Amino acid sequence: MTQRTQRRRPNRAEKREANRARILRAARMVFGARGFHAATIEEIADEAGLSNGAIYYNFDSKGELFFALLEERLDERIEHIRRTLASAPSGLALEVEARDATRSLIESREWRLLLLEFIAHAARTPALAERLRSHKRRMRSALSELLEQRLEDGDIRPPVPIDQLALAVVGLANGLAIEELSDPGSVPDELLGQLLGALLAAGARD
Repeated sequence: MTQRTQRRRPNRAEKREANRARILRAARMVFGARGFHAATIEEIADEAGLSNGAIYYNFDSKGELFFALLEERLDERIEHIRRTLASAPSGLALEVEARDATRSLIESREWRLLLLEFIAHAARTPALAERLRSHKRRMRSALSELLEQRLEDGDIRPPVPIDQLALAVVGLANGLAIEELSDPGSVPDELLGQLLGALLAAGARD
């Protein structure tokens, strides 16, 4: 005689984690479609199939919810860069990643518009400005670490300190993103890689 295997019921922590994931998926959709200011907690709760209280149980405010999305996307991007740099041929890794990053600027138009809207809002809001600064610094720190590893592997000395190089790369990417938003189709896939290659050419060792 066989006994029916009973599925273990998730505990409170697991339920909260599952709800948090649902909220973040819903927030991506609602923020992307409506923008940061126009989106409401009620719309996000409806999309997630949860109550407003469930949103506020996990996130204190709409701003905190958006920062959670930013951190999630940053983790995804860092992992993607790591995989690219590890799998691509040494001499082409940065070019491959730069080309992929440029394509993502074009393909994620809604997200870029949303990000620009939120950055302008957060920069003017003292409660959010420090957290935005910390997020940007974490992003540049992670990029610095990845760039340093790849440059060492390719025996290349950067022409400026690695943290400044990371800042320049982020600035170039953001500037190209704005150009692509305002003039769709104007940014070639290979442009960021070409600019990065030119920037590093002065540091190549004999």
